[in-house]
Amino acid sequence: MSVRYNEDLDPNEGPGFGCFVTQAILFAVILLLIPVGVFTFNWPVWLLATLLVFDLILLFFVSMTSVFLLRVFFADRRRGAGTRVNSTDETNKEDPDDG
Repeated sequence: MSVRYNEDLDPNEGPGFGCFVTQAILFAVILLLIPVGVFTFNWPVWLLATLLVFDLILLFFVSMTSVFLLRVFFADRRRGAGTRVNSTDETNKEDPDDG
């Protein structure tokens, strides 16, 4: 397995922002269901433990997706940092004839 640097990342190859949002919402819902299940519904301990383990696994995937999206975002910013469409040096020069 080779190390992929930011310049080599293809945004179409990995998970997108919709995948991240879906994972984050599911993580938050399950995280809120655990205390509600304990105090309101009196769910059995094995069900709450299963929800907690599933939520920890989901947290891992949410964090990996966010790292990928941040790497793609900053790789795009790094590529565009050296290119300028409008150069301010050329537009702000005064014409020597205008005195």
